[in-house]
Amino acid sequence: MKQNIPFNKPYTFKSELGYINQVFKKQKFTDGYFQQKCEKLIKRKINSNFIALTQSCTSALEIIMLLIKLKKDDEVIMPSYTFTSTANSVILRGAKPVFVDVNPVDINLNPRLVEKKINKKTKAIILVHYGGNSCDMNSFLKLKKKYNLYLIEDAAHAFLGKYKNKFLGTIGDFGAFSFHETKNFVGGQCGALSINNSNYINRAKIILDKGTDRSLISDKKKYYSWKDMGSEYRSAELPAALLLSQLIKSSKIESARKRFWNYYDKNILYKKNKKLYVIKKDNKSKSAYHLFALIFKNLSLREKFINFMKKKGIFCYFHYYPLHLSSFGKKFGKYKLPITEKIYNGLVRLPLYPSLKKSEIKRIVLEVNKFIK
Repeated sequence: MKQNIPFNKPYTFKSELGYINQVFKKQKFTDGYFQQKCEKLIKRKINSNFIALTQSCTSALEIIMLLIKLKKDDEVIMPSYTFTSTANSVILRGAKPVFVDVNPVDINLNPRLVEKKINKKTKAIILVHYGGNSCDMNSFLKLKKKYNLYLIEDAAHAFLGKYKNKFLGTIGDFGAFSFHETKNFVGGQCGALSINNSNYINRAKIILDKGTDRSLISDKKKYYSWKDMGSEYRSAELPAALLLSQLIKSSKIESARKRFWNYYDKNILYKKNKKLYVIKKDNKSKSAYHLFALIFKNLSLREKFINFMKKKGIFCYFHYYPLHLSSFGKKFGKYKLPITEKIYNGLVRLPLYPSLKKSEIKRIVLEVNKFIK
């Protein structure tokens, strides 16, 4: 009997256990060696001005909203097809999320539609690099300059992805990354904040230290003081120890995900198929290969496909429920986002992780092609 193929399986190395044991030996569980090592390594890898390892990508987004002093009546433009944290970070500051439709090919924000929504209340644009594929950064940088807006990259899917020769998360004013167990690089439950405008670094350190200036005082004999708003946003040592092993061996993880993504793209018979299409990556960019998604022409086909694959022991899943259609999202206005809604109805993700066996990925492709023929 064939074994089931799960949708996701976190990929780990033996070195993680060694690093975790070191945490217990050092008896230092916060603000320690592994957190600092991860921050330095990430900063060097993506050429960022500043990196802070946070408890999550959600935490990083919340810090960004504090840094830009988001307030009541401000508006922030974002896609509806994203995780709730993108919008929650805005709502928690009393501001309003403004949802805009996406491009059908890469499922990223459409810059032409974004410009139509910019007004006197607009303070920022949050870009979500869906699936690890870059948004049209040139267009959004022009909008940022033209309207004097903050440009924020939600790069939860996109660590080590690039736009032209720059890493995603380092092109706008700020970037937020996720190292959740469902992402390419796993820290269990942690993320990272990237600050690309040096003017915000000192205030970020205060916010990260729960509103105190502790990290800015060189003389440790002096008392630190309360300077600003802040919270417990930093990652602990255990998640950092887990993540460090992944970062050191990032090329192995990257190459496996790219290889499997390309295998799907080459062997699934979706071209000229009237039932579906595949998200395409921009040739100007380097994808992070976070997911491989099929987009069926309607909800009925998508559900039939998911059930067909489940019977074959292969677990595939749809993705986000659009925020503007959710009960809470409706409180922020009525929206007609036809591409977003079509994507939601048709999109399904295939298993994609480095520990997939060659026989498993061949089996997945075989069953997909049986269904779509």
